[in-house]
Amino acid sequence: METRLQQVFQVLRWCGATMIVAAAGTFLVQSWDQVGDVTRYLALLGTTVLLPALAYLCGIRWQEGRSARVLMLTLLALLPIHAGVLGGFVLSQFGSVTTAVAPVAQWVAPSRVAALLLVGGAGALLVPLMWATFRVLARPHAQALTVASAAAHGMLLIPDRSALAATLVVVPILGTATWLAVRVKPATTEARLAVASLATPALVVAARQVLFYDVSNVFCGTIFAAGALALFVLGKRSKDATIERLTVVPTLLSVGAFVELLGDSVHLSSLSSYWLLYGLVSAFALLAFAWHSSTCKTFFVRTAVILNATTATTTLLVDPRPWAALQAIAVGLGLLSYGLVTNRRRALYSGIAVAAFGFIIEVVHAIEVFQPSGWLALAGFGFALVGLTAWLERRARAAKVSHAVAPGLPQ
Repeated sequence: METRLQQVFQVLRWCGATMIVAAAGTFLVQSWDQVGDVTRYLALLGTTVLLPALAYLCGIRWQEGRSARVLMLTLLALLPIHAGVLGGFVLSQFGSVTTAVAPVAQWVAPSRVAALLLVGGAGALLVPLMWATFRVLARPHAQALTVASAAAHGMLLIPDRSALAATLVVVPILGTATWLAVRVKPATTEARLAVASLATPALVVAARQVLFYDVSNVFCGTIFAAGALALFVLGKRSKDATIERLTVVPTLLSVGAFVELLGDSVHLSSLSSYWLLYGLVSAFALLAFAWHSSTCKTFFVRTAVILNATTATTTLLVDPRPWAALQAIAVGLGLLSYGLVTNRRRALYSGIAVAAFGFIIEVVHAIEVFQPSGWLALAGFGFALVGLTAWLERRARAAKVSHAVAPGLPQ
């Protein structure tokens, strides 16, 4: 009964914190025409200051540390909202406001001096509260976390809303948050959430850019790539296979953003060519993760093989072409070899089917169309395959000989 009651208390605490954050979040898209922008922000600032006061009351007077920690975490969740609003004030005086920004998301300072005073006053009040919060949630690393958080939130004040500027802001924020997460190694849930709050300014910048300003493939691809690297590093250092496997999602999204630029640079003309290129580039990225992973190596390799088998076979069904057929043959032979070595029938039969399908399509194309793309590619692939087999046999024979001689060598 007591455990269930504690669960109820926990739910109520987090519901209250969610309501506070939601109330503060309305300031980002406010439409209160009867009140000035500065007055609105001062109301938000006053509400935020109440949080540590209430946390002090809960933690010191009532000896309820859990409620106090939740309130301090709520304070960290409000900081990106403050930075976003202050960034609007700075933009109104030091940047150029475009018509793409809806009026409900615009914050206009009366003058440049007023904008600077708002930023300075809010910083002088919020930075000490930020430091106190990190002292409560992650005491040994409070100074480093405070500096990183202040710098990350300060980047939201940059009055440049171009896609390049947003990219140059998001990447270092995510990189710093990941580096500190690896260095700090938070042990408690509150400490983990406190470290995770370092990445929230990057989320605000990304959301702001997508909703109101210009985005590009480079912007989206870079953000997804940074997220993939962050997840992989965190998963590898914490030895959490689930986090490592989640790397696949942002990796595939990042490749999807960059593959169009790469295809345009090599003058690809058809959608099927882009689809094949997507599979190849994704395979390189996934195999790179597999090379550096100790717990999810098989998962990354399997995902790369399945993806390329899918791209090759679907392309052959829709738009038969030599490159897709060669890719299907290569993937099929890889599966076939793996199935033979490990005695896995599913991989063996799948490899035979994929390789045979690609081989038939390639031969048919070479018969119907007299072009080097058909018969020459097939012959070249055959030569390469025979040569690769000879090289592998030579290495295997050399390894076998060295293994047989080693026991007889003097110690």
